[in-house]
Amino acid sequence: MKKTIIYFIGVYDTLDLFTGELKNAFEELGYCSFVYDAGMQQHSKQALLELLAENKKSQKFAVVTFNNLGYNLDLPDGRNLWETYRIPYLNILMDHPFHYEKPLRKAPDTSVVLCTDCNHVKYIRRYFPNIRQTDFLPHAGVELHCKHKPLTERNIDVLYAGALPIYTVAKMIPDFTSIPEVDGDVLAREVLGELVRHPEKTTETAIEEYLRSVRNDISEQRIQEITVKMRFLDSYATSFFREQAVRLLVENGIRVRAYGTGWDQCEWSDNPCLDYGGKVLAPQILPLMNDSKIVLNTMTWFKAGAHDRIFNGMLAGSAVVTDASTYLRREFTDGKELVMFSLKDLAALPERVFDLFGHMPSTQEMADCGYLAAKERHTWKSRAEYLVECFL
Repeated sequence: MKKTIIYFIGVYDTLDLFTGELKNAFEELGYCSFVYDAGMQQHSKQALLELLAENKKSQKFAVVTFNNLGYNLDLPDGRNLWETYRIPYLNILMDHPFHYEKPLRKAPDTSVVLCTDCNHVKYIRRYFPNIRQTDFLPHAGVELHCKHKPLTERNIDVLYAGALPIYTVAKMIPDFTSIPEVDGDVLAREVLGELVRHPEKTTETAIEEYLRSVRNDISEQRIQEITVKMRFLDSYATSFFREQAVRLLVENGIRVRAYGTGWDQCEWSDNPCLDYGGKVLAPQILPLMNDSKIVLNTMTWFKAGAHDRIFNGMLAGSAVVTDASTYLRREFTDGKELVMFSLKDLAALPERVFDLFGHMPSTQEMADCGYLAAKERHTWKSRAEYLVECFL
């Protein structure tokens, strides 16, 4: 008999969307489900404890969760539930591990941490010896399963769905006096400048290179601690290029519909080619993608991974335009399934987009090819099948 998979919902709408897709995929593969709803926490926990008590001697369960949800669920006597029942805890991180220092340090010893970027896997292996197993699991896409309109009949020219992080990460900026080894202001300025000049670098690499250039006596542990403190620079670099990409398009006369916080706070927000739609929930983006000719993506500083915007756009039958990564270059061919551009040559982006609009038959062909590729290899069902093969 196949295991019952335990899921967590009710905390973030985006994670609920992914969880629902994984749940459906595992059920298609013959697995049972138990859903722990954080909005009904007392009831959910009691029901889970009763279920586990009924099956105490069987190895029937596994957790599949996102961003550490439920990692510290405990029994009345304080013992970790997953450790006590020896339940595999498959933890899919949708963001960089340096955002989750505390929960990863205290992760159940049954944890498998799955990262959406290969560099994140290296980070876990380097700094978290308590995590016994980690692996790469790329983002995946969600399909609405509706008939796709031809691109020429869609109402949105270019869609960007994502916030500008610079307006939301102020709480992440540390007190620089907590980093007495260096001047915090100089560190921040130099590292951010390095990321802008060399956007192929990871944030942790740029921080470590700077620290080692000014101090040769900083320990491995301290480098990691400072990296966690300065992780806001990752969001600053992401925000810089995200804003520049959209700004270049609208200032060249290309209409962009943008969703997410921050787009109305830019100094150029009054440009008539920017259509700001406000902040909407993750499931509401999918029908908008299905009405978009082009879905634009810039990565959340993933240099060896992808983003769900890419696969969602492809599954919506849109022409996807994204900055490249080593993973994307392995998976796809520029111009065949999607368009890839370089952050180093961002000035070329408007011309790439104009070319797509100017040759709609070939753009439609690319979008169709992208849809088939995503449908075959980049759905949550694909990811569920991988998890079954390797961990369940």
